[in-house]
Order: sequence, then structure tokens, then C-alpha cells
Amino acid sequence: MPFTVTPMFPGDLYDTTDRMAATAAPAWPDGKNQGSAKWTQILELGWQGVLVSEEAGGVGATLAEFASIAEAAGRHAMALPLTARCVVAPMLLAAAGYTATTLKLLEQVSAGQASVCPVLQSGHADSLQASPASGGSLRLKGVLRGADLTEPASHLLFNAFSGDGSTPVLLLLPTSELTQHVRYFEGLDGRRTADITLDGVTVEADQVLLQGDAVTAAVKAAMSTGAVMTSVQTVGALGAMIEQTIEYLSTRTQFGVALSTFQALRHRVVEMYVAYESARGLVKDVTEELSASPASGGRDAALTKLYLATVGRTVAESAIQLHGGMGMTVEMPAARLAMHTLMCNLQYGDRFYYLDSLSSQMAADAKTAALPA
Repeated sequence: MPFTVTPMFPGDLYDTTDRMAATAAPAWPDGKNQGSAKWTQILELGWQGVLVSEEAGGVGATLAEFASIAEAAGRHAMALPLTARCVVAPMLLAAAGYTATTLKLLEQVSAGQASVCPVLQSGHADSLQASPASGGSLRLKGVLRGADLTEPASHLLFNAFSGDGSTPVLLLLPTSELTQHVRYFEGLDGRRTADITLDGVTVEADQVLLQGDAVTAAVKAAMSTGAVMTSVQTVGALGAMIEQTIEYLSTRTQFGVALSTFQALRHRVVEMYVAYESARGLVKDVTEELSASPASGGRDAALTKLYLATVGRTVAESAIQLHGGMGMTVEMPAARLAMHTLMCNLQYGDRFYYLDSLSSQMAADAKTAALPA
């Protein structure tokens, strides 16, 4: 019996993304990311401007509306920087305020004429250092790690710390100015990331977008939102995996009967479905809450990402096993979805990052509660 999931966020954006992503999926198993043509189409459709305010030349949609794109993209394991370029970058630019620099860039981003690659650093250890130079400019020292350059970017948007490590700053740097060493890495799902050495690079005064505690708050909000959007992608991938697994078991035979008649396999599918429905309900609620109140998502985003990291891996492993094991499924969409799920779990903090974050928060809450009134 065929099974089709019900989208968390149905609508025109979901349908458009689903149709477009379906045509990109067959090229992926060759081992190379074939997304460039699709990325050009995404720029032309203006998806980078979906969350940009109308004042800055965008659509002014809500996060829940963009989640339609993320969910449908996840169904086809689109290894493109959708969350980074269409959600996180506009959030950080908006947090910097509508200055001449940010307004012009947001208008270009919305029109598909520019693309901003955000790179977020969560701590001081091994972070970029920015020392004052002449005319209000800053001189950088260190390595910018994990820039998602799967698709070309016109600018890098990243946070660094002042020379003494006490003051965070949000910096914008055109990629055309980068002449330093770049080391590339390719992920399981075909994404291309880079570590960029920035020793001696100067950031001009008008490229210093934000300073102080506001940077910390903006980065924290962007991390939480990015984590939720990657969770939406994960749920989309899990739903597609269940659809494909049920279809596979219903059409393949062993000992003259359909695989779907074996009780043990049916029980495994039920476990996958229960895990999917639990994740779907959680992610839908957290996304809608974050969309309505962007400042409320920190703890819920951490718990959601922590839960999805376990559930996503479990469902992915079950899908592969029910398709006959990794050696039998490398050419099948289920394997591609499984790898996409694992990589989504690593973006904007893995389960260890959020486990540490929640533990620190709980320790701080307990310490506060123990203080005398």
C-alpha cells in the first residue's frame, strides 16, 4: 500500500521547491554536486529575499513560510546552502541595522545579484582576532573555518573578537578581496566547505557592521534559527525515506512473496514512522513558535536539534537496512537522503554542541536558584 507524507508547511513555495528539487536529484549519485544550475534558478526566483523585509527590497515573509522551501528541499536532499544564504545571512544583516551598506547589500541579495556566505563562531577558542588599524579599520589574524562555498558567494559575513578577546564584532568581507590560502573540503552529501586563512587581511570601517553584546545576541539567534531550519530539512528527508522504504518493500520479492509481508520488516517500518511523526510534530511546533516570536527559540531549538540528531540517524540506518544494506543501496535515493540527514545534523551545532549548551544553561539556572533572595 503506497504512503505519502503530509507536508508540515504546505503551499505554493513547497510545491515549487518539490518540483524543482525533483529534477536535481538524479545527478547527485555520480559523486559530484550538480546544484549550480539549480542555485542560479533559486537566485532568479528570489528565495534569498523571502525573509528580507519589504523596506529592504525583499518579500517580508515569515520563517514558517520559508520552512516550506526547507522541507521540500530536504525531501530531495538538495545539498545547497539554502539555510545559510536565505535565512542566516539576512538575519545577521538585519540585526546590523539598515545602514547604507546593509540596505544596498540586502537589495542585491533579494535580486539575486549577490550572495552572502555566513560563518558563525560560537566561542573565543581558536577564533579570529581583529586588531585596530588606521581609520577605524580592523586587521584580522586567524582562520575562518567552515565557510559553505558549495555555491559562489560574493561576500563573507562572520563574527570575530577584538585583540583582547573581549569585544565581538560582525564583519563583512567581499570574496574578491581574499588572496589568502583557502583549503577546501567535500562532505558526504557533496557540499564544499572551506577554511580560509585571513592573516593580515584588513576590514574597512564601513565593513564593520556591528560591535559588542549585540553581536553575541545576533549570532545566538542566527544559530538557533539555522538549527531549526536544518531540522525542518531533516524531517523532510525522513518523510521521503519512509515513502521510499514502503515502496521498496511493496515492490520487491523474496521467496516468491513481497518483502512487505514479513512481519519483522513491517515492525521496523512502524518504528520509523512513529519516530518520524514525533519529530514532525516537535519541529512544526518549534518552527511556528520561532516564527511568531524570534527571541523565544534558544532552548527549544537546542532540544529539537539534540532530539533530531538521534532520531535522524536511527531512521536513516533503518531505511538503509530495509533497502538491503549500504552495499546494496549506494545508488538509491534512500542512501542519498540518509547522508543528507547526517550532514544536516552537523550544521549549526551537532548534538554534542547542544548537549554542552543545555548543560551549561541548566548549571547556570541551578546556581541562580541557589542564591539567597
